[in-house]
Amino acid sequence: MKRLHRDYCYFLDSSKYNRNWGCKAHDNAYGIRGGGGESDRWRADLALYRHMRANRDPAALIAFIATLTCGWLYFNYHRGLWHGQLVRRLGLLK
Repeated sequence: MKRLHRDYCYFLDSSKYNRNWGCKAHDNAYGIRGGGGESDRWRADLALYRHMRANRDPAALIAFIATLTCGWLYFNYHRGLWHGQLVRRLGLLK
C-alpha cells in the first residue's frame, strides 16, 4: 500500500533539510495538538527555528521571522479575542 505524502511546509520545499518533519511538528503545536497563548506560540516558532538550524537549513531565519510575523493568523488561541484560528473564523481555511 502506497503511503501518501502530506506537505506541511507551505512556502518551502519540504523535501530538503528535513523540513517536512519540523513543519509538521510546528503545525501540530499550532493546531489540533497545541495552541494556547502567546508564550505557547513563541515556543512553537522557536522549536521550528531550532530544528531548521540543527539541520543547517539556510531558510531558518526567514522562516522564523515569517512565523513570528504571520503566525497569529493560524495559531489556535484557547483564550482571548479569537477563540481559535482566525483564518478558520473568516472562512479562509477549510
